[in-house]
Amino acid sequence: MSDERVLGHRDDVTAVRGEERAVAGLAWTADARAESYTLTAAGPWGTSEASGRDLLAALEAVRRELEDEGRLLALNAARPDVAQSGMLRSSGGSRAYVLRDGTPGRLDAMVDLFDDAPPSAVTTMDAQPRLTVRSTSAVGRTRRRVCPS
Repeated sequence: MSDERVLGHRDDVTAVRGEERAVAGLAWTADARAESYTLTAAGPWGTSEASGRDLLAALEAVRRELEDEGRLLALNAARPDVAQSGMLRSSGGSRAYVLRDGTPGRLDAMVDLFDDAPPSAVTTMDAQPRLTVRSTSAVGRTRRRVCPS
């Protein structure tokens, strides 16, 4: 018996390759027993599937596979200004911060990783900066963790 549960799915994701546009389907699941997440993308290229310790890791693995074929998924997860904090990643959620001008992530500036992004706003994994998200409290104070050197 599987402990896998469907977390979400879409059948209308835009996959981009140059000027070419294709419609793809995505499904993401969690397996409580294996403590892993799986993402499946199906389109004209066939099916790509990957698992990871969190939802973003699974999505990034599928993105890398598609990018090897020159394809980008037009999702918020592929925008250079969108990132998850460690806490959001470990929660298994699909929410992420939209970061602006080096300001901390804010609760009122969040998007879903799987929502549409304009094809002109997405980039490859290699071109996407590794952003560090600083968390903010409800009143907007920044909390930083200081690590000893």
